[in-house]
Amino acid sequence: MKQGITGVLLTAIFLILAGCGTKQVAYEEEKSSKKKGSEVSQEESAGITLMETLGVEEEWKERINLDNGKVFDVAAKVLVPDVSRMSLMEVSEYYYTPEDKKRTVEYFLDGASIQVNVEMVSTKENIEKKIKKWDKVLELSQEQGIEEHIEVARSEKKKLEDLLNETPKADEIELSPGNYKENHFVGLREGKEYTLDFDINEEEHISQWIFAAKDYKEFNETAAQWWASGNASDNKCTMAKEEAEKKAVQICKELGINGMVPAKVDTAQWGDQKENNGYCIVLGRENAGVVMEPITYSMVNEMPYRNTELGGKTPYEQEIIEIGINDNGIFWMRYSGVLSVDKEGTEVKLLSFDHVKEAFIKEIISKDITWTNMESLNMKLIYFRFMDEKMSGKYTYIPVWRLMALAAESGIGNSMTFSPGDCIFINAIDGSPVDIDKEGGTYYMDPESLFYLIGI
Repeated sequence: MKQGITGVLLTAIFLILAGCGTKQVAYEEEKSSKKKGSEVSQEESAGITLMETLGVEEEWKERINLDNGKVFDVAAKVLVPDVSRMSLMEVSEYYYTPEDKKRTVEYFLDGASIQVNVEMVSTKENIEKKIKKWDKVLELSQEQGIEEHIEVARSEKKKLEDLLNETPKADEIELSPGNYKENHFVGLREGKEYTLDFDINEEEHISQWIFAAKDYKEFNETAAQWWASGNASDNKCTMAKEEAEKKAVQICKELGINGMVPAKVDTAQWGDQKENNGYCIVLGRENAGVVMEPITYSMVNEMPYRNTELGGKTPYEQEIIEIGINDNGIFWMRYSGVLSVDKEGTEVKLLSFDHVKEAFIKEIISKDITWTNMESLNMKLIYFRFMDEKMSGKYTYIPVWRLMALAAESGIGNSMTFSPGDCIFINAIDGSPVDIDKEGGTYYMDPESLFYLIGI
């Protein structure tokens, strides 16, 4: 399925892709070579793949009798990282300081050309425009009787009205970047005009920025906007995919972003199948040779709006870097939710595959799972992020098995998104079910996205 999301739309509204949780399981590494029950020691498996060590089959086929008299047929392809072991990684939320913003802006833009982008700054004029838009949202929401939208519109409108008195007019904004206290900048790079917009809010657990060309005609013949189109064979970009991947990693390193590696590469399509020119590269965090999938798991008990009053504590975003590049340079880059690494390499023992299957069967029976799309069922050993409720802003990546009911594509600007009903998660270390409504990632949307949802 093609993701038809353009750079312009994504620059206008930040989609907040996040991961959160409510607890962290503590795991101590046992130095004894003695195996305990179903645990498989990885210390003895150097050079042996996890599939061999854990006794993993390429496919799991099983007929499970449910308590309601029905049966659940499992026919899942099993995917395991091609490594000999997996380990924990402890990370912390990270928020850009003015110094970080300065370094990033000056990396991308020619120093003499850098200015504050007044069009995007919260001036009196811009806030008044937004208030009028929220009036329209409120009016339409009331007409349609959508209580959630009505509540959000009223809350967001009041926030803006409270800001009016202390907000400067547009002609009072200093164009010079100064100490980089602003979040929106514009300037030139190799003669092309770009914008660089930061969205950093520690209170709301938001950490991201977007770098984008203002005029895409510099990057394609059709002067169209772009989106990812998959792996088109008619790519006009002369650089090979491997070279584009290397450039993406190098850009991250030069920005001081380490540990992120390519997770997916698509061809950049400009316009409606008119021109394929360049690459859209999605990067995820690597831990001991395994790439963390930039996936968001939606929760069922939260409102999908960035509003701490209405939607509860907004979780920190999912880690993802996205870069759009072709022969004419970078036309897009998005940084979202990247964490700082506190500790990595803590080796853990994983349950044997037989015990993992037993844990899944128990969960399937207890929940009376009724998936119907069995043809796309698959099972994968991944890293999943847990939050420690006693240490706000602290997380641990832990090996987890995921049994998934449907296949979904990942595109530039969008992570794959699954609901709890589509997946079952089992902790690969202790066999306990993982309740992603409490411990997993969730998807939060900027309230301004309502403009698009209801037709403004």
